[in-house]
Formats: sequence, structure tokens, C-alpha cells
Amino acid sequence: MNKYHAIPFDISASGFFFTTYEDYQRQSANHKNKYGFYVDEFELEYIDGDNGELFSALGINQANLEQWFDDFETLEGDERHKAIYLADYIGCPMAEIHDRLEDVSFYEGTAKEFAETYISDCGLLDDMPKNLQVYFDIDAYARDLLLAGDITEIVIAGTRYIAWGV
Repeated sequence: MNKYHAIPFDISASGFFFTTYEDYQRQSANHKNKYGFYVDEFELEYIDGDNGELFSALGINQANLEQWFDDFETLEGDERHKAIYLADYIGCPMAEIHDRLEDVSFYEGTAKEFAETYISDCGLLDDMPKNLQVYFDIDAYARDLLLAGDITEIVIAGTRYIAWGV
């Protein structure tokens, strides 16, 4: 279960921990500072769980916290990584991310490894005589794919991916 902390902007109030949207609503509705005044503005912090990188990439705050709990908190694996890519690298609005998850493809590895696999799988050099194939510069081809924006090299959760398709 993910754990969060609400930090009041009012320095005379203490924060509180929560794990669900309902828990957040209940605690924030009655939260007061040390003078007895209601506190209604909080910065939200991800404390523990598996989705901290996605929480950060989406820029979760009070305005989109409910959507986080409804649509994103339970994302796992490739879907989580694709959502991070769309939000953090593409700048896709949170409301559009679920509709675009299928548009993204990942390859685990470097741009050069991707280029080698792509060339082999597509047979791009098959029609070229063998004695000329050795002159094909895979490094330059991989670099050109990156520079042209056809692929993007990213690191998510400590793993290097090549993303394309958006």
C-alpha cells in the first residue's frame, strides 16, 4: 500500500499521513493550525510504495489527487513506465495518458542495441552484398534515429529503455 504525507503551507500546522483519497479528504477537511484556524492548502509528498516516480512525473497536487487514486495509483510494469514516459518526457496531459499508453513501445537497452535489432528484424541490409554490409555504421544510424526524434533513450526505475511510437 502506498503512503503519502500532506504538508500544510501554514507553518503553524502539522502535516498528516494518508493512504487513500477518502483518508486525505477526511483529515484535510478538519485540519487546523495551532491557533484553531482551518488549513486548506497542502503540498503532497509520496512517502512509500512502488509508484513514487509516477507520482512525481505527474506532478500530483490537491487538484489532481482524486484522479491519481482513480486512474494511476495501481499502474504497474510497462503501463507505469509508459505513463512516466508520456508525462515526464513527452509532457502529455494527465487526462490523455490512459488513451495514449498503447501508442508507446519500449525496447530495453541502448540506442545501438535497438538499431542492431531493428536492422536485423526488418532485414534492412539483406539486399546489400555481404562485403558492403560491414561498411554500414550502426552507431551513426542509432545516433540519427535519436537526433531525428524517431526514438528516445530514457531511464525509468534504473532501467534504460528506447521509446518510440508517440
